Amino acid sequence: MTGVATRVLGKNHHVPAERRYRLIDGCCEPHAQLDGEYPSLDEAIAEAIDWVLASTGGDATSWIGVEVCTINGDWRTCRLPMPLLCDLQAGSTS
Repeated sequence: MTGVATRVLGKNHHVPAERRYRLIDGCCEPHAQLDGEYPSLDEAIAEAIDWVLASTGGDATSWIGVEVCTINGDWRTCRLPMPLLCDLQAGSTS
């Protein structure tokens, strides 16, 4: 996935527009602690995972989603809030 989209200004005129991403909480509001903008979906998710591991020790109840900024400046959800990490112990049968 690239961080660049193409915006059409008129017939045969294309201007590259960079995509911006932001993290949202479980209520689909901008995340209070992770309130920056990211140039790629991968960077946004990586930042969220690092934050979850550092602040909660990997608590699977930390729901985080991602929004992308549209060409007209609106934010659209591209990943609904959900736990970023799975509990590896929960699936253990030992």
